[in-house]
Amino acid sequence: MTTMTALQTTPGAVRPELVRVPVPAPADDQVLVRTRAVAVNNADVTEAADVRIPGFEFSGEVVAAGSAVDPAAVGTAVMGVGPGAFAEYVAVHHRHVMPVPDGVPSDVAAGLPTALLTEYGALRRAPLSAGDTVLLTAATSAIGLVGVQVATELGAGRVIATTRSEERRPLLEGVGAHDVVVTGTEDLVARVRELTGGTGADVVLDHVGGAVLDDAIAAVRPGGRVVSVGRLAGPTAEIDLFALARSGAVLQSVSFGFTPVEVIGGLLEGVTRDLSDAVSQGRVAPVVGRHTAFTDLPATLAALAAGEHVDGKTVASLGDA
Repeated sequence: MTTMTALQTTPGAVRPELVRVPVPAPADDQVLVRTRAVAVNNADVTEAADVRIPGFEFSGEVVAAGSAVDPAAVGTAVMGVGPGAFAEYVAVHHRHVMPVPDGVPSDVAAGLPTALLTEYGALRRAPLSAGDTVLLTAATSAIGLVGVQVATELGAGRVIATTRSEERRPLLEGVGAHDVVVTGTEDLVARVRELTGGTGADVVLDHVGGAVLDDAIAAVRPGGRVVSVGRLAGPTAEIDLFALARSGAVLQSVSFGFTPVEVIGGLLEGVTRDLSDAVSQGRVAPVVGRHTAFTDLPATLAALAAGEHVDGKTVASLGDA
């Protein structure tokens, strides 16, 4: 096949459109993946700045490999991240995919890579020690829901998760949160102190930023670790530097981009080593809030851009490419 169907964005267009484009040829260090499912992320619904194929999270099978890649990779079921994923075929660096764990269907696999590498990377960066109490803010986000499970799998003794709505408490408890703080009605810092006997959390993964980051610092124990993972409230935050200094807490911030390739490559190798069994056995899984067909992606993205909320991931299946 020389052409494929792909979703294409165009500046000024009402919504992205499905078009026929050439199948990409893998570079020397890339694999060509025939996609079976793709997952939607917040970055995919932003207004188009240029003509491009959006999407960056997928699952599928390797159908070709560049000259610098082990030819044994061809035929492997993989999941991974890379630009231009909303298409029947995607060419990505060979280190940006990992084998799909045994027994995991393509739609589940597509909803995992971003959350796995982000939460795994943040918890390793903290670092998380066995038995630690971990606090995750905005834990009902698709990434946060996986983060609750990953923290437990990596040895957290207790996981505290936040949500703004009482009605989402069962969602967090269902993925393994030991305690839920409803920030719409409870004071985050006071409640975490109460739950931890006045000590505070050992590790905090903050997915919000903004004013919440200051609360995250106040909720960590003296000498604890705070990792800024997400920026749901925007890219800036105002924090009390004197309070940070007095607490002795370590504040870090992470963002895992496509370059240099070693960053994601190293994280996915760690995920493969440390979490594949948990994914295979269902102890770590995405919450898929919506399944749709690939052909319905234009309408799905338009609905999400208009503010429609879906708990967990939106995953689109391609079937036979």
